[in-house]
Parts: sequence; structure tokens; C-alpha cells
Amino acid sequence: MRRRRAAAPLVLVLALAVAGCGGIPRSGDVVAGSRVEADPRVGLLQVIADGPVRGAGPVDVVRGFLLAAASSDDDHAVAREFLTGAAAQTWRPDASTTIVTAAPDLALVSLDGPEAVVSLSSTTAAVIDAAGHYVEQAPGPPTTRQVRLVREDGQWRLADPGDGVVLTSLDASRTVRSFPVHFVTAGPSPQLVADVRWFGYDSSTATRIVRALLEGPSPWLAPGVVSGAPRGTSLRVGTVPVAAGTATVDLSDTALEAGPEQRSTLLAQLRASLTGLPGVAEVTVSVDGAELTRDGSRGADLPRSAVPADARLVVLGPEGLSRWDRQALRPVAGTGPGLSSAEGAAHPAAAPDGATYAVLTDEGRVARVQTAGGPLQPAVSGRGPLLPPAVDRFGWLWTAAAATGEPLVVPVAAPATPAGLVEPPPGGFGGTLTGLRVSRDGARVLVVVRDAGGGWHVRVHGVVRDGQGRPLRLGEASADLAPGAGEVLDAAWLVEDRFALLVRRPDGSTVPVLAEVSGPSAPLPPVPGAVSVAGGWSDRDLVVGTADGKLLTRSGADWIVVADGRDPSYPG
Repeated sequence: MRRRRAAAPLVLVLALAVAGCGGIPRSGDVVAGSRVEADPRVGLLQVIADGPVRGAGPVDVVRGFLLAAASSDDDHAVAREFLTGAAAQTWRPDASTTIVTAAPDLALVSLDGPEAVVSLSSTTAAVIDAAGHYVEQAPGPPTTRQVRLVREDGQWRLADPGDGVVLTSLDASRTVRSFPVHFVTAGPSPQLVADVRWFGYDSSTATRIVRALLEGPSPWLAPGVVSGAPRGTSLRVGTVPVAAGTATVDLSDTALEAGPEQRSTLLAQLRASLTGLPGVAEVTVSVDGAELTRDGSRGADLPRSAVPADARLVVLGPEGLSRWDRQALRPVAGTGPGLSSAEGAAHPAAAPDGATYAVLTDEGRVARVQTAGGPLQPAVSGRGPLLPPAVDRFGWLWTAAAATGEPLVVPVAAPATPAGLVEPPPGGFGGTLTGLRVSRDGARVLVVVRDAGGGWHVRVHGVVRDGQGRPLRLGEASADLAPGAGEVLDAAWLVEDRFALLVRRPDGSTVPVLAEVSGPSAPLPPVPGAVSVAGGWSDRDLVVGTADGKLLTRSGADWIVVADGRDPSYPG
């Protein structure tokens, strides 16, 4: 199988991307480096597939089909040449993409006249469904399936290939990329939220992104976001052409049911989702050829989750509650006493506006808040040990009672308000809640759960809020994220759907792990004695805290000590 580039400069780009990009997945047989943030704009290869060789045996035909399936040109036209006439008509390659760690082992099971059976044995690393949802699979033994071949016009052809395609990690890293499909937070101060999907990049990618947007958000995200597309809205002509830097979206008449504000929300979603594609600078949206106008109160664009005005790390330093500006720890004026690790404080958190802080005291049994210059006030108590607090962008302090796993919220502006219970997801969490982190957009909660058998699970739930931003309940869970990573000691959000975990492996080593809600996970070099992790706005903002009170950041492939302190966290 041969590869070609669209232009000579991409040779260097690809070389850099393959050397420094994690690919899909970033574990297993393909050794990977750090993520390349600029994708999906550059670095993808076209795959030129070879068709069947006359006289090839059943095993070689199956191998040729698997290789050819990596090319999506002309609706996988070359791969269909390996199928019987009937199977070529019914095979649905876009039904799913199964990513395996290495090329499947093939073996001839039976050969009986005009029929043959070939087995395929492989280890699955991830599965991408028809909607582009990437679900990483827990490490496990190889699985085996069988395919049947028949002779057609004297040549072996697959009669039952099974829908979807199978790609090795290497081919997937070269042909598939993540694309954010944008929805909007519910409640006040709307922001765009990326619901990341995975597609190949070709002439159909813009169409697939718009179809995903019109079909609605992922089930786990749906409770926390809204869409401007009325239910039943579809593409009128079935495709989204891109020409001269403009993507043209022609919607069905159902789009006219949207009110002015909803219409502007839809326009903002489409623009944010499509301008992430190479060569797309403008988006034109019409209904039956008539341009959809931007007459809503939200305007044509909405903000993404932004870096806070004061994005410095929050930490309990030798002088109490402090902020780290990458040069030194600087105590927060007007806070304390009571806000130092020597006085029993732990797990500080800062509101996104930097005006209010939260901390656990009394051996983790009381969550307190303080505005600089004001008193340290109790906000949650009498519930037993509490999980580390967080303050969301709507001004709500989040924690949870460790014994019951009940998520609790209190407005930081009125900490004397009795703590409100956030209704758990349908069916509960499936175990003991050990960690809870709110995303910076406020639409999602990352939870860590330990089940009755001692297994660890990391999942995300959408947050349902009222019109004023008060959290009411959590929606259903995502699939397990970073499955099989190990005992989860801490977790922190990064940006969009990316987050960081700190895990303890069976050998006792403590390892930070970069992961995605829809995407692969990748371990970083271990940090001996690590007990906490804080996530900023990229993996270079990652800070790890150790049991002996040291803060470490990444320097190349190493971790270096940058300050003394405990329990680091970033605002929001």
C-alpha cells in the first residue's frame, strides 16, 4: 500500500507529526510522543489502496481488503472490489471504525470447494461509532472473529465482511482526526462547548460535522447544552460543499421554526464547527436557497470557555493561601488565618473571577469560603468527610459527602445558605464517589468512582441547571474514560474535552495521564510520591503535587520542582 501527499511541504509536516504526535491510540504497539495541537489542519495522508490480485488465496484477499479499507476515496471503492457483488452493495464502512494495536493475525480456518473461512485475531484499542464517538477500550486479550469467502468469477471474494472498517493504530493516526462539533451551554452567559467527534478528512467531512450537529449532542452531554437546530432539521441537498474558502449549508424548511435567538445560536454553532476545517474561513447558511439571517440577540458568535483574568495556580504554600505566577509563590492578600496547611487547611479552590476562595478545614469535614479581606465562612458542614471543593463560573461551590456520594452545592456569595443536593444521575454512580470536578464551561462534571469490586471508573455527566445557573441534577454517564489506567488519585480538567488523571499503578508508581472524553489516553513519565494534579489550559500547564510538599511541572520528558506547596489547583 502506497501513501502520497497533496503537496511537497506536507512531507516535513508529516514527519514532525508522526515523530511528535500521539496518534490513535497513544499506547500499545505504536510508540508515541506528545500531542500536536494544530491538527486537523495538516498532517493527514491519503491512502492509495491496491486492488485484488488475480488468483490470490483467501487469506491474501482478506489482508488486501483490510489494507484497502484505510482508503475512503469514492466511498471505499477499492475495498469494495474485494467483496462479492452483493456484499459490495450492502457493506456500510461508515458504521464504525475499529482501531487495533497491530495488523490482525489471519489464519485459514476451512476451505471447502467454493467457500472458505478466515479468522482474524486482534487486540482492540478503540472503537469509533457512526456518529464519530471515540470509545477507548480497556487493555485485554486478543479477540477473534471469522469471515466467509466465496468464489465469484473464479476469484475469492468476501461474502460477509461485517459493517465498518478495521484500522491499525498507525493507519488511524494517519487518516482520522478529532473535530469539535459545537453546542451551547444552557442557562445564563451561554458559551460554546465542543462535543468532539472523530472522522477521516476528505470531501465528506464538512457534511459529517453538520449532520452530527443537527442530530444533537452526545447523550451524556445533552442535559447540559442546547442547540439552535429545531428537532428534525436536516440538510436539504444532503451535502455541505466547500469552495473558495466558504462552506455552504442549505437546511430543510424545519430550520425556519427557530426563533431569532435560537437561529443565531445555530449560526454560531455552524460557524464554530466548520471554520475548524482546513480552508474554511466563512460559512453561509440558507434555507431553500434563502440566506438565514443573524437577527438574534446572541449575535453571530458565542465565546468559548475563556482563560480567567487571573489564571495563576492556587496552592497552600509555606505562607498560606498563595498563587503561583511561574516565578514564585505569592500569598493572597487579605486571606487567612486558617488557610494554611499548618492549620489543617487542604484542597484550595479559586473562583474563575479570582475574588473568592474555597478550602477544606477540620480534617476535611468543613468546606469554607472567603473573599479576600472578608471572614473565612463555613459553607458545608455536618456531612462527614467532604471531597475537594471547586467553584464554577456561575458562582456555585461544589463538593460531595464522601460517605453518601451526594453532590452538594452552595452559592459562594451566600455561604450560609443550606447546601443543596444535586440529583445524582439516573441509576446512581455505580459505586463510591471519590472525585468530582466541574468543567470550566459549567456544563459537565468529571467523576471518579470506585465500584464494589475495587475497580476504578472515570466518567463525565452533563449538568442540568435552572435559568439562573443553579445546578439541579446530573445526566447519564459517558462511557468509561481511560479504562484500565489504575487507581485514580486525582483528576483535573484541561480544555474542551481534555483532562488529566493521576493514577497509581499496580507496581506502586504514580503516573499522570492525559485523556479525552472522546479520544485516547496517554501516560506521562511517573512522578514518585505524587498525590495531586492540577490542569490548566494545555498539558504544559500541568502541575503535580507530592506528599512531601513539592510542586512539579514538565520540562521536556522530565518533571522539575518549581515551588514548595500542597494541593495545587487552577481557577474554575
